[in-house]
Amino acid sequence: MTPAPPPPNDDELPPPPSDMAEETNYYPGIKIKKSGTFATLRRAVTIFEKDLRTMAKHGLISSVVLLIFLALIFYIASYTMTFALTFEFDEGGEGMSIPGATENVPPVADAGTYGTMDAGDTITLDASGSTDNAEIVYYIWNFRDSERDIELYGETAQYTFMAAGTYNINLVVVDSSWNMDEDETIITVMSTGIDTEMPTSSPSFISDINAGSIVSFDGSGSYDDVGVINYTWTFYDYRDVALYGVSPEYRFQNAGSYWVSLTVRDASGNIGQNGFNVNVMQNGDDYSQPEARISTDELVSQGDTVTLDATESWDDRGIVAYTWYVKQNATIMVYTGETAIFTADHWGPYDVTLVVRDDAGNAMGTDTMIIALPLGIDVDAIPWTATPFGQDVSFNLLTFAYGAALLASVIYTGGLFAKGFAHEIQKGTLKILFFGPISVTTMIFSKILYPIVVGPIFIFPLALISLSPFDQSANDILMITLVSYILAVLTMVSAAYGSCLIYFGAKRMVLKPTVVSRMFMYLSLIGTMTVFEWLSFLFDQWFKTSYWGDLYLSHGPTIAIFSPFHQGGVLLSNMMTGSEKVPDWGMFIIPVLLIVLGVLASRKLYPDLFTRE
Repeated sequence: MTPAPPPPNDDELPPPPSDMAEETNYYPGIKIKKSGTFATLRRAVTIFEKDLRTMAKHGLISSVVLLIFLALIFYIASYTMTFALTFEFDEGGEGMSIPGATENVPPVADAGTYGTMDAGDTITLDASGSTDNAEIVYYIWNFRDSERDIELYGETAQYTFMAAGTYNINLVVVDSSWNMDEDETIITVMSTGIDTEMPTSSPSFISDINAGSIVSFDGSGSYDDVGVINYTWTFYDYRDVALYGVSPEYRFQNAGSYWVSLTVRDASGNIGQNGFNVNVMQNGDDYSQPEARISTDELVSQGDTVTLDATESWDDRGIVAYTWYVKQNATIMVYTGETAIFTADHWGPYDVTLVVRDDAGNAMGTDTMIIALPLGIDVDAIPWTATPFGQDVSFNLLTFAYGAALLASVIYTGGLFAKGFAHEIQKGTLKILFFGPISVTTMIFSKILYPIVVGPIFIFPLALISLSPFDQSANDILMITLVSYILAVLTMVSAAYGSCLIYFGAKRMVLKPTVVSRMFMYLSLIGTMTVFEWLSFLFDQWFKTSYWGDLYLSHGPTIAIFSPFHQGGVLLSNMMTGSEKVPDWGMFIIPVLLIVLGVLASRKLYPDLFTRE
């Protein structure tokens, strides 16, 4: 076999065609272009668009179902909380819910001890021994004297007991959150001098009269061994009436039966009592009573103008007179007319009585109570500081609202994020972290984009619906939800990059990112002061101990400050209630470090994954 000839030398090769050589001069030089700064972001958005379509197809229905379910559960919880966060004032068997309670620890009333005193002496009733964990703002003293109901107001009150006898003095104290307590004391009033004989009360009886008649009472038949010095006539004509003197006069406008009591007193304080019945007859053949109805706002603010409306009152032949009695403390204001207007100058209860009368003298009365709330309290909304557990436990409406918004944010942000990673794991495409032309940051960021963008669609409506029973401002609720959402996103992102850090540090998938994310969130939640303190309170109530509360006092604040969720609560407390507490912004270094170190570690360990597109 003949061997192949050797190749010719270079100088023996023919030159290239002249036209080819000229054309080569027109080709530009080859330039290498590196990946741009935003290449990862652009790639992540591309993946996000694909995931958005996939997740919308498979996860939209389940997200909507979850929204409806959580809205129902959260709304029921909020509706239940309204009963715990309002003060139920019981008047005449009808309850009235009053907002404004910031704690429910009742005060302790102390009416004091007084013993025995002489008739005619003035005594000072002193309730300064009463205590409360907040502030006592209302003192009411009640007792009866000579068939009259006496009410005095204030921490101290003076009263002169002219008649001898034993008096049961009742004290009711009310604190700034409408919690009440009462105490009773006994005062014995002795007659003065050597005269111990009781006078005899002997009023002249009055026969039946017609409505509108003027009656002259006569107590001249009363007598005493040393002389009667005081005549007090008392009866009830839709309000307490007290007349003084031997022969006072009174016009009975309203038909009905009246028990009139005469109390006579001598100079030593000895008293005698007697009474009789006055029947006031209607005029004509109209025997039907009218019906009195009051329409007004039961809750107002101090300084508001209150309109009393009796237009719904009714009578078969027409109402000719409307009389309003408005009692605030010891002051009684009288108004006439179908409507009446007064100004609630003082905060507290206003007792309102309406009496309607027809032309025949038939009358009917009805009562209601108006509560004037102190300035600064919204009559329609429960304040953010309202709590059912007392000031020693920092669990209030703001805590409840923040917890609900935070739970909704964690469920949707964390749930959608975890679902995105689970989707990749199930498809087996997580191998792309090693072998595909895509960076680790691109993969993680694309999965974070979905819950960040889609989560608020469900989170914000859920918060508005679930917190609607409190009648708080929508702007306040959105602010609470926004803070919760941002912190949930921060926690989720830091957990994702923390997972990335663990994953690449160990060069193998020790824990799935979803597991690490959940662990991070759960630990952060458990570490909050609210949860820690709330659990401590429950445990102590359950086991009848103080161990868990002491544990919280010793270690709770230290654990809580490491949670970004707790710092969000501190921020909201300052913004919504003016607590003047400043968040420890240094605690946010932890999630930021997880993000930064996660990115840096993956870049250092696998730099080639960050340069390919």
